[in-house]
Amino acid sequence: MTTQDHTLPTAAAPPSPTPAGVGGGGRPARHHPLAPVRARIAYWWNNTPAPGWRAVRSRADSLPRSVPVLSSLTGQDGPSIGYAGLPVGRTNILQLLEHQRTQLGWATVRRTDSTLRWGDLAAGDWPDTDLVVVGAEERVLRHLPEQGSVTAPFRLHLVVDVPSSQEELARLISKRERWQFRRDQREHQWVLEEDSSPEALTFFYDRMHGPTMRNRHGDRSRTEPLDVARYAVLRRGTLFFLSQAGTRVAGVLCHWSKDRRTLTTRLLGVLDGLDEHYRTGAFKALYHHLLRWACEQRVARVDLFGTEAYISKGIFQWKRRLGAHPEWPANHFATKRVRIYPRRDTPAVRDFLVANPLVRTDARGGLTPVYYTDDDRPPRLDLSARCPGLAEPEVVHLDTVLQSGALHEPSRGGRR
Repeated sequence: MTTQDHTLPTAAAPPSPTPAGVGGGGRPARHHPLAPVRARIAYWWNNTPAPGWRAVRSRADSLPRSVPVLSSLTGQDGPSIGYAGLPVGRTNILQLLEHQRTQLGWATVRRTDSTLRWGDLAAGDWPDTDLVVVGAEERVLRHLPEQGSVTAPFRLHLVVDVPSSQEELARLISKRERWQFRRDQREHQWVLEEDSSPEALTFFYDRMHGPTMRNRHGDRSRTEPLDVARYAVLRRGTLFFLSQAGTRVAGVLCHWSKDRRTLTTRLLGVLDGLDEHYRTGAFKALYHHLLRWACEQRVARVDLFGTEAYISKGIFQWKRRLGAHPEWPANHFATKRVRIYPRRDTPAVRDFLVANPLVRTDARGGLTPVYYTDDDRPPRLDLSARCPGLAEPEVVHLDTVLQSGALHEPSRGGRR
């Protein structure tokens, strides 16, 4: 196994964007005649809900016998985190865990990357880190130990079942959210507009979505290329804008399910990515107006798109207050899982687990919020998991998770 070491800068600056439609040297980018086909195939491969093709994708993701292994280290006494498994977990899982760790005061300063065979992991050749996280197809995880671990969905979608009246819709939304929206709406008089023209999409992508992703997420941003947005999402979707006094200040690109019962939010943004549109409430108001529109149009469901299965994540907290409930994704992520193994019992590991409750899954696909606690750390029940249809939370004492000495010591073949 070859290991590479990467020391990270204290602040990573995102790469400078290239304006859409412009190639090197300021010349207009040449349009490739196969761009629409490539975009549709890429979107279909990642998002098709067809069971047969989803099974093909699942099988393809299970084929590699070797998987990437990344170890993320801090410069202080923070918990080291190892990720092994599906390459998509580099961004979907590891970056989130690093961000959660940073929120507790432990910055990421160094990563090492290598490869391991699934057979090595099954035999106990683990990354030499305090926490090990494995992302894989469910069938692959069955061959790995479960002792002392917790298994969570790789992704969840947060979905609103739209009621038949505005009054019922309002009751789904938390009282505080309703109050804030009514107050901000009175002041700013926002209006929802639908405009699916090519010019509107270009404006949305260049002036809203792109700047928002760069300003809010930097090098952690994940999105669809413009060609995919144009030829795949918008082709079977629609584009909404929130306007104030004739100026479009926020937008959302949505995609319809084949039966047009579910409208899924895909790309969002505010004008020039400016924080002022968050402070005024425009970003949140866009969701409120979209749900109201869906209610008026008798749309059965609005899928507010995916998130990792951490209750502590801001997206989970915000969208559940709109009456959303977690569901398994309709695409290939439905069969993917994340399994978290605490390898050492340290104060930092305990702090991290208590600060980040998650949604656990079982062999039947049931979803249960799990909060960790111990004698010195109360469970973070202030991070509510209350959602329509979600099971009652389970509070787990860390001593029952960390009591096995076999979990605390790295294996003899372990890597850092």
